[in-house]
Amino acid sequence: MYSINPSRIFVSDRVLRNDDASERLDNFLSAVEKSDYEVVKDTQIPWMVQQPEWKRCEGKVGVRGPVDSPAFFFNTFRFDNRYEERVKVAVDQNPDIDEGLFHRKELWGYRHFNWFNSGQPAYDVKPNPQHICRPCWRLNFSPGCVHRCLYCGLEGRMTVGLNISDYLSELRKVIKATPWQLTFLADDVSDLLMLEPELKIVQDLSEFFACQTEPDRYLILHTKSDNVDFFQDISHNGHTIMCWSLSPNTQSVEMEALSGSTEGRLLAAAKCRQWGMPVRFKFKPFIPVRGWKEQARDMIKKMFELTRPDNISMTVLMWMNFNQLAECINLEELDSNIVESARKYADELGDQTVRTGPFPPDVRCSIYKFLLAEIRKVNRDVPVTISTESLEVWKEMAPLLDNSPGTYVCGCGPCATPGLKSLDQNAWDIAKKGIPETPIRRLSQ
Repeated sequence: MYSINPSRIFVSDRVLRNDDASERLDNFLSAVEKSDYEVVKDTQIPWMVQQPEWKRCEGKVGVRGPVDSPAFFFNTFRFDNRYEERVKVAVDQNPDIDEGLFHRKELWGYRHFNWFNSGQPAYDVKPNPQHICRPCWRLNFSPGCVHRCLYCGLEGRMTVGLNISDYLSELRKVIKATPWQLTFLADDVSDLLMLEPELKIVQDLSEFFACQTEPDRYLILHTKSDNVDFFQDISHNGHTIMCWSLSPNTQSVEMEALSGSTEGRLLAAAKCRQWGMPVRFKFKPFIPVRGWKEQARDMIKKMFELTRPDNISMTVLMWMNFNQLAECINLEELDSNIVESARKYADELGDQTVRTGPFPPDVRCSIYKFLLAEIRKVNRDVPVTISTESLEVWKEMAPLLDNSPGTYVCGCGPCATPGLKSLDQNAWDIAKKGIPETPIRRLSQ
């Protein structure tokens, strides 16, 4: 586990009544410097989220400043569909508190299986032109993160569900209800490797997928961590796919402070591949720092020297406008020509928040073309794609990538089993076939 010194530890009273959850809590407490905790009942959640140790962890790291000692809330998952009812009680009992602070599913145990549809209504299964990303069920365990990436909106605190045995029982139902989904991403709002092996969430997940009766179901772990040695003792049967966000050295060290370095992530990936796990990389988010071309070239060379990627994805830093970029990252550290292009792009748009901002489409395409060319200098065959990009950029890049938005092999998509070059049918058509069988209303509450 990472070396963590929590500023404050809150524990739901439900954890203490659940043997599985209590054991995982004890393992965590034995590994941290500060092991005393406060028991929180449902009625006290509005109080908890107002505590200074909790509130100071909100917002992007580059804006709020680093938090060296994060707060934790250990919870249990609930599957009774009573989220709105419980929040309403809390709102009625706490009329003077902004309900936005505690109207969050993870605080009450209801963020577990998330139907991700790229900003579209649940049953409107179609691509979002601003955000081409596959509809699927995603697995959530511990919203929050302690990596301190300057640009990231994940809070520097963590809410962790601990009754994993109950979770896996429900996961069996999800898999049965969605036969079209072959791969399951865990976790898109955290990095599970930070708290392993003490919590044993990754171990139990990996062994769960290793023992599935369906031979084509896989777990995908998306990470920036180099904490992988515990995998040596896990029976994963090749059904845990490791997907690294990989960034050049300046970015990994100076802008993603507590994550693994470029070399650390690559060495971790090499270990996992040696242990029989498929390995993927996402250059996501790629930040054009000064000297980014030279650093990217070196990163790509080392990636192929140490590993054999199953596929590679690319995404230039997004999810903010120019002013927000300037708030969280020192613009002097970035390529000056690209910064100037972003500034003009912001003026053109009236500095609106665009899903794919702050860099204009032509700049993003030029970066993707450079990265693709460097990859092809070393390897002509590995599938390469862009991730969470706009349809506008896809139209320019698709001929170079030998794939379309509907058939590209995603690093963490719902049908991207190992060894694929492309999908044999459109990803949204696949998802539409399963929607009548998909218990969205039950599972998404």
